[in-house]
Amino acid sequence: MKRNLFFSVIGAAVFSAALSMSAQAAQDCAAPDTTWNPDAAGSPVLSGTTCGHETGITQVCGSNFNAPGAAYVALINVTAAGSFSTITFANTSGGTYTLAAYFIAQATGCNTNGTCTTSGSTATTAKHANLGPGAYYMVITGADFDNAAACGTFTATANGTLPVSLQSFTVDG
Repeated sequence: MKRNLFFSVIGAAVFSAALSMSAQAAQDCAAPDTTWNPDAAGSPVLSGTTCGHETGITQVCGSNFNAPGAAYVALINVTAAGSFSTITFANTSGGTYTLAAYFIAQATGCNTNGTCTTSGSTATTAKHANLGPGAYYMVITGADFDNAAACGTFTATANGTLPVSLQSFTVDG
């Protein structure tokens, strides 16, 4: 019994460490984060850092923007009905960088200089209406006017379409 318990505890520790390592893996063009799938209520919030991730993107959106440094890359799927109406971004690092987000169709390629469908920042939300159905690389980085080492933490929150809740109920008769 003690031996089985020992191996169970060791197995759980190894499994937990493996999960921690996979959560810390680089979120870049070669291996984007595919875990963010917000539900109708917009949960969960995506939290991360641009530091230590993709550095190969130098220009995006048909040369309209330069990517100043490290970028966090997630691959999201947008359905026609959608699970969100907007995605709101927040820079949680303070003044260390100016957050910018770009949505590039997966078919175009992550680190190509193709056109962007829409972009977002802490001042502008990304709207579902501007993203047609399909898979997109969501690239979160610093603004093109930031310095080359600009990076920091962020959150991305999807604003889901919430069902109408029953406020009152009466029976006549």
